[in-house]
Amino acid sequence: MVKTGLEIVINRPPSWIKGRRLGLLCNHASISSGLIHSRLLMNDAFPNRLKAIFTPQHGLFAEKQDNMKESGHGVDEELNLPVFSLYSETRAPLKEQLELIDVFVVDLQDCGCRVYTFIWTMLLAMKACAENGVALAVLDRPNPIGGSQVEGNILDEGLFSFVGLA
Repeated sequence: MVKTGLEIVINRPPSWIKGRRLGLLCNHASISSGLIHSRLLMNDAFPNRLKAIFTPQHGLFAEKQDNMKESGHGVDEELNLPVFSLYSETRAPLKEQLELIDVFVVDLQDCGCRVYTFIWTMLLAMKACAENGVALAVLDRPNPIGGSQVEGNILDEGLFSFVGLA
């Protein structure tokens, strides 16, 4: 049986996670094989360590409008944690948000299509973490269609935008 990065980290916590303050980039698809959301699993597995939740376009539970409408920050009522939208006035975590954490954990399912913004959110988070000295870990998820075939043109740098940064 294939295990996700989430399940591996929960069941066999690596040394880099022990004693560290955690931020989690996740959305509605960030669930375990038992259909439990990653923020709940991380909070239970590492009590008082999850300090902030970060969300991509469409919000934590895909409740935000599709298209190019930005969404604000909020609070996870169940965990009483700040929820920072990375589809707001900024597309990358801010320095003051990163100061709350030691490790930025990414648990997002992406379809591998250039216009899907989740990979670009992760890229911008990686850059922000590198600039601010915050470790970043990607909890890998298997690609259900394999991901071994690449199609399409290379995007011209003059056309880069949030739906294509590379």
